[in-house]
Amino acid sequence: MEDAAKLGPAEEVPENQRIQPATGRGGALVERTSTPGGLALVSPYHTHRAGDPLDLVALAEQVQKADEFIRANATNKLMVIAEQIQHLQEQARKEWGTGCPHDFLGAYKLQYDLSWTPYEDIEKHDAQISIVNTLLSQPAALPPNTEPTFLGLTENGHS
Repeated sequence: MEDAAKLGPAEEVPENQRIQPATGRGGALVERTSTPGGLALVSPYHTHRAGDPLDLVALAEQVQKADEFIRANATNKLMVIAEQIQHLQEQARKEWGTGCPHDFLGAYKLQYDLSWTPYEDIEKHDAQISIVNTLLSQPAALPPNTEPTFLGLTENGHS
């Protein structure tokens, strides 16, 4: 309002178009302090206190409430996912009809190194990884002979 008084006679802003402060003392709409205008709206002790840490019954009640809250949130999110899955299944039935529009080409497993293993080779590949993991987990030194040996690494001792 003081700025309007500094303007010249041709630039004066009419009273009904002046910008009014958000509060009577020129404050903002949102205060950044816990005591806006010097007055505490809520008790910080009661808003930040979860309970007496030595009261085990109150602590157990708080844990139970938190568990129920987490369970309710997880249930709600899973319900949304289930509804989306049902919608996609209905949409797929409408688009595909009674059969899949494409021929089955094969099944693959995505490995940790981001390579793909055909379904028929998954057990063999997993066995090889198991052997390598066993080798890496053994603290023993390598054998003195130059030929690799896998004795003790497979079930019957033969590779």
